[in-house]
Amino acid sequence: MINEEKDVTNSAGGVMAIRLVLEILEALATRESVGVTELSKALDTTKARVFRHLRTLVDQRYAIQNEASERYAAGPRLIALSRAAALTPHDGLIRLARPTLMRLRDAFGHTVNLSLVYGDSASIVETVPGNALIGVVMHVHTHMPLHCTAAGKLLLAEQLAVQGKLPKEPLNKYTDNTITDIESLRMELQRISEQGWAGAPEEIVLGINALSAPIRDHRGEMVAMVSVLSSIQFIPRQPARELIEAVKGAAAEISSELAF
Repeated sequence: MINEEKDVTNSAGGVMAIRLVLEILEALATRESVGVTELSKALDTTKARVFRHLRTLVDQRYAIQNEASERYAAGPRLIALSRAAALTPHDGLIRLARPTLMRLRDAFGHTVNLSLVYGDSASIVETVPGNALIGVVMHVHTHMPLHCTAAGKLLLAEQLAVQGKLPKEPLNKYTDNTITDIESLRMELQRISEQGWAGAPEEIVLGINALSAPIRDHRGEMVAMVSVLSSIQFIPRQPARELIEAVKGAAAEISSELAF
């Protein structure tokens, strides 16, 4: 019994140490330089613990120390790691999201898209074709018009809610259902923010509707969207509650994975 308690204690201590090292690495990656006292206060731990882990990171070249200021900065191995990750910024998200996208497609049969936010634009980075006899597919890696696509309207709704920002007029009219009046678009975006999902019934192509929900990272920022796309025969102007909840649930599942 005593040995079991020691094992549990050691395991918990090991997890805490790993967590602290990761928090120190995040601080090094996001700041030009940082001191031991500053880090200990930010991470709510002792200076001795922070110093011990920093020395290990310096030995392993994940951190460097400025001898004159005694402050620490990202080392060559941490910089190399960040560059390797930046080469394909969406690959990790695609791998993480693909099982959820597949389950959503299998449950309803519609085409499922994963779109990624790039600043003020968004584009599809992964698509899982539906299993209907006649399918609907959009091009990947192409910036989509925001005011008339479900994923695009999610991004506009986020920009309006966070920055008070609306797109500049004039807005292209793709069909008779495209919203081009800026005040009408404002009301639509506010409604999207409140309900947590967006639709775009026949707004970019006649006969086609899409339903989209936001994916958020550990900071709560919208970084991507999951969407289902099909004929308006199968995704009507007012989609079935079951489909809405499934798309929102898929987005929440991917968001939860990102948070960890």
